[in-house]
Amino acid sequence: MSSRTIMVAALAAMAAQPLSAQELDSGFEGELIGTVTIGESRRGVRTDTASSITTVEQEELDERQATTLGELVDTVPSVSLVNGNTPQGAAISIRGLGAQSGVYGTDGKVAIVVDGVTGGAEEVYRSGSTLSMEPELFKQVTVQRGPAQSFQYSSGAMGGTLELVTKDGRDFLEDGDTFSYRQKLSYESNGDGVLATSIFAWAPDERFDVLAFAGYRDKGDMVDGDGNTLEATAFEKPSAMLKANYHLSDGSTLTFSSMYDEIPQNDVPYNVFLPSWSDILVDRYIKQATTYAAYRYNPVGNDLINLEARLSFRKEAERITTSEATDSDIYNTDHDTRTVALRVENESLFSTGTVSHRLNAGVELSKRTRSTEELAGTYAGFNARSAPGGTDESISVYIADRMEFGNRFTLTPQLRFEKQTLTSEGNDYAYSSRGTTVAALPDGTSYETQALTGALSARYELSESFAVFGTAAYNENLPFIDDLRDADRMASTEKGETYELGLSYDSTGLFSGDDRMRFKLTGFKTHIWDGFSYSGIDEVDLEGIELEASYVHSAFYADLNASRIRGTINGTSDYFNYVPADSVQLTLGKRFLDDQLDLAIEAKHAFAQNRTSHTNPDYYPGTVASDDYTLFNLTAAYVPNSGLFRDVEFRASVENLTDETYRAYLSTRNGAGRTFKFSIAKTF
Repeated sequence: MSSRTIMVAALAAMAAQPLSAQELDSGFEGELIGTVTIGESRRGVRTDTASSITTVEQEELDERQATTLGELVDTVPSVSLVNGNTPQGAAISIRGLGAQSGVYGTDGKVAIVVDGVTGGAEEVYRSGSTLSMEPELFKQVTVQRGPAQSFQYSSGAMGGTLELVTKDGRDFLEDGDTFSYRQKLSYESNGDGVLATSIFAWAPDERFDVLAFAGYRDKGDMVDGDGNTLEATAFEKPSAMLKANYHLSDGSTLTFSSMYDEIPQNDVPYNVFLPSWSDILVDRYIKQATTYAAYRYNPVGNDLINLEARLSFRKEAERITTSEATDSDIYNTDHDTRTVALRVENESLFSTGTVSHRLNAGVELSKRTRSTEELAGTYAGFNARSAPGGTDESISVYIADRMEFGNRFTLTPQLRFEKQTLTSEGNDYAYSSRGTTVAALPDGTSYETQALTGALSARYELSESFAVFGTAAYNENLPFIDDLRDADRMASTEKGETYELGLSYDSTGLFSGDDRMRFKLTGFKTHIWDGFSYSGIDEVDLEGIELEASYVHSAFYADLNASRIRGTINGTSDYFNYVPADSVQLTLGKRFLDDQLDLAIEAKHAFAQNRTSHTNPDYYPGTVASDDYTLFNLTAAYVPNSGLFRDVEFRASVENLTDETYRAYLSTRNGAGRTFKFSIAKTF
């Protein structure tokens, strides 16, 4: 099936049913494509979906005691972290796409979405991405593996989408409460890390609620299993959020939210991936802020209107300075990216004959402005040579229609049209690079590109327990501001096709009357061409298999996931060096004392990854071959429901129980050695 065939199929599916009387669709429950949610096990498997989605809910987020945002999702199959135990210089890779370890930070193939606001992972040369958000802000994290459900937010998210939902005031209020205060304190032994967060929730009536969050995290340099210090892993990070909801009526709501975090660092290596890359030390100041106002209108009794308008502003900044003598622009640069966006979308429920529809449609206007002002040297006042400045203006329209044909067959076509204009600002100077003169780029020079992308997903229930599903998707990755000086790249888009096929199983009473078994097996194949994200690579071919399974019994619960991916380039057998290591993970747990006490052991094995052409760790520290390793983690959560400590949350864990010395493939340094974590929290 070609990209043209995918688009025609999606259009044909949308037009296949004539509109008849609009009737309430009582058959739809949950989200558009369904999710993997926390059930009786730590993370159950949702089998009624045609897409590869995993959602980590609040209970598991609490039990993980994550230090960074990346650690919230590192147990999801096909998700790999680049230096995920620090917020600075970290990145997330999904199915081998999304992070070029050690160099450029992101390749546009993973979308980061916070409360419906697209952003995050801004690229800074040899500093990775600025994915520094405080994990304690979030109550839900969803990972979409592959592009099947990405078109609401991106044309080019071939790897997948990371969606994060922040906490609300009413999450901390029980019936009748108007005010609550929550305090959490945490300590981790490796790096002597401490965390303190305070949450104030207030709801004077049924219409209004507000949440105020303040947090502070401080951590020193970690050590690996051999006791060696992991250089430049220390950080401190204050964070804050204010979020309010006001219900104007039963069918309309206003929401305002503003969140902020920063990481100040002094006298640290410039290259966060490979500290020995340069002797020059810099002061680095990372800051992220997201503010939005949203209006939702969902009138009672009208299934055709569920409208939301969201106006957002996002700032991602990284200021790098040094007092040492240097001719390079990268050591004295003020990176500043600001994005203003307006998104309007609507969801309609209706029927055409015997077919039930959930139709989502929306439009988004966005303007992203980036400056990378050099603070010293010959080109002071201009944008850095390694990161051109300018604007990225786009308009996007998307539509998705989930159609249920009876009780067994579901078909979901999706389409997205995006038009982009990139304009140069502050790059009007020529310079020499490796003996070649790079011409000045006059202010106002602009390039226009556009893309029509989409997907077609289907699911069919073979029986009450078994179902088959599949997806065909076509993506186009539009040019980056980083490539403004390359006219050839500005004139083209990076294209990709993905095909998925899978089998799911869901049954109760399998071995006893009180058990449940669920699993989902997905195979995928991705072909990328006209590539510009990777140096010297025009084509990438990826294929892989993912397994998610859970078993719940009154005596215990178990979760299992595994992934295997292979990749080649340019139509040859040469390796695609960013494919993660094969891995398998098993969690066994049991709840005691009427679910007050939850104990679990988690084992993860990563196989050796030697399918790489890189051999020099001084140049490619993340993509040289890695050895196999096995990690064991223990977790315990105790929340008494009576007595002096009623509702006090005690959590303890041991990560890397055996003090293994290892390096995860794609990461540029060893992982942390054995780490003890403890937290105590109470809502008053």
